[in-house]
Amino acid sequence: MLPKKFRLPPENFEKVYRQGKKARGRYGMFVFVKTDVGNPRFGFVLSKKIGGAVARNRMTRLLRVVVMEIVNEKNLSELSMDFQYIAFSYCDKKNLLKREVEGQFEEILSK
Repeated sequence: MLPKKFRLPPENFEKVYRQGKKARGRYGMFVFVKTDVGNPRFGFVLSKKIGGAVARNRMTRLLRVVVMEIVNEKNLSELSMDFQYIAFSYCDKKNLLKREVEGQFEEILSK
């Protein structure tokens, strides 16, 4: 579970998608926008194209774990941005997902 301060409120999903920039990967893409909240906030979107409820919940749990590990490893807890991850295809391998998300974070931070 993501700590509450790292969760993107539901009312911000559409705003992030409309105004944000994108960093695309094999399994999904991050849409991100700068804010003045004081910490990063994350939201995850997985459609039924990914699979059934079990598959979607598993991938969402893995994404939460991977994102929090990266935030802690790279000391990104002061980064003022909202992120929305939109999944394209299913991945239940944590190390593959982590490698892709790290690459997307590097691309985001270089912009």
